[in-house]
Amino acid sequence: MQGTVTVDGSPHPVEEGVKQQLLYCRVGIGYHLQILPSGSVGGIHKPTEYSWLKVFAMKHGVVGIKGVKSGLYLCMSREGLAYGAEHFSADCLLKEILEENHYTTYSSLSHPGIYLALSHKGDLRKGSSVGRHQSCT
Repeated sequence: MQGTVTVDGSPHPVEEGVKQQLLYCRVGIGYHLQILPSGSVGGIHKPTEYSWLKVFAMKHGVVGIKGVKSGLYLCMSREGLAYGAEHFSADCLLKEILEENHYTTYSSLSHPGIYLALSHKGDLRKGSSVGRHQSCT
């Protein structure tokens, strides 16, 4: 079962039955997204234990992402930076869009126009400086 439980008006994820997966970005030599225990988010060419993620639905077209090993939720700040957080918040709600090229883009629900993106070296890119149709998103 997956979905949303609301307590005091704030979203809380329900993650039972959600499978683990890798999220791949085709920029540069290709990178897998990872969330490190420090809260740092970035890409790595060969997946590690920190690359395994749970993507769970909150409502139609809106998801949350949690690192399996780090236990941190993927969130995006209003400044356009992705980070890992222990507690789920509105900054952790991501719009999931299946693009024409069959890739999926993720953007902040709370901060419109901010996309999850990696550089050609696998570093996190500032989400406010990239567009939906760029290969780095």
